[in-house]
Amino acid sequence: MDYELGLFGVLNADAMEEEPLLLLDGGIERRKNEHYDFDSRQRGGFGGYLFQYTLRGEGVFIRSGREYRVKPGCGFFIAFPEDSRYFLPKEPDAEWEFLYLHFSGQAAAPFARRLSAAAGDLLVLDEGSGPVVMALGLQKRLLAGGRLKPYEGGEFLYRFLCALLREAEAPGEVVKSPLVSQAAECMRRDFSRLQGIEETARLLGVSPAHLSRCFKKEMGITPVEFLTRQRIQAAMNALLGTDKTVEEIARENGFSSGNYFCRVFRRSTGISPAVYRSRRGPVR
Repeated sequence: MDYELGLFGVLNADAMEEEPLLLLDGGIERRKNEHYDFDSRQRGGFGGYLFQYTLRGEGVFIRSGREYRVKPGCGFFIAFPEDSRYFLPKEPDAEWEFLYLHFSGQAAAPFARRLSAAAGDLLVLDEGSGPVVMALGLQKRLLAGGRLKPYEGGEFLYRFLCALLREAEAPGEVVKSPLVSQAAECMRRDFSRLQGIEETARLLGVSPAHLSRCFKKEMGITPVEFLTRQRIQAAMNALLGTDKTVEEIARENGFSSGNYFCRVFRRSTGISPAVYRSRRGPVR
């Protein structure tokens, strides 16, 4: 991984009042053979949120009494104040080189809750994952003298947090198995005509049970859920962009009947197809 040490601060002179997401500082730093120990309950003026990701060496992270070694490829996400602590181990030649982003804003709170629910205390991220690449790119740009345009910090943070949450909730987005890759492509392409997962498995020459196990392991959801999402998304587009009946939309997107489609749509979105369409006005 190509990077250089260095920190950046963000002036935010043009920030609006109560900006939803505000980037404050970040960068890559190295701590070695020194006292580096922070209690997240007692950081004084260092409020907001902190994402910290290990590049080399390791640190220690303690949350609610549970201790973790934060090795390369691992990180954590903190909302100050909270019951956590992170520090450089008091061991000979201890070294911790890490990437961090410090930011504030009330829009980060929902992400913090979802990240905690999805990943627990420790985030595991490949060095080539979207969030890591984004953060490294920003650090490199700002160290080279680049400047953020007004509101660009908030725009970056929203994309970064979305990418981070995707990695936490569905780490299999980067598909490694040819079987899973082929199954996903097949369902994306032919969702409207496939007769369920059984047909998908048959086309790929495997059992439905084997396909389901592999798919869930890599994608984080079952193939049935994946296929249903493809169908619901296409149906949503048709509800907004055409004047076709619900029954027509259901049949064209792989549902056996309008009634069944309505049940699945309500379960997936919380509202009926008719309500979804009416909330967005008439088709033009």
